[in-house]
Amino acid sequence: MPARMLSPEAAVDNRRVQRQRAGDSAAGRVQRIFDISRYGCQIESNDLADGASGQFVEIDFGSVVARAIIRWSDRTRLGVEFARPLGSREVDALLAEPAPIRLRRL
Repeated sequence: MPARMLSPEAAVDNRRVQRQRAGDSAAGRVQRIFDISRYGCQIESNDLADGASGQFVEIDFGSVVARAIIRWSDRTRLGVEFARPLGSREVDALLAEPAPIRLRRL
């Protein structure tokens, strides 16, 4: 099923959503979340260091699996937009119990 992206006006509004700092994943992991909102997150990952804007990925947070599109990349950091916004409860659960994440190119 194709992902539905937000209109340019909605995307601007989403950038104003309050983002929350996420805890680091387990020690020794190369993947961690820097911030997260219902609409996307910033991730550090050596696995996708060459990720290009526009590429689709699947993010396995442990309790939540989300598809996303890479909006920007800078060395090992990626900014991704979720194909479907997460629910507030899902974001709260991810913040309450950060777990190692896994990324997979689609």
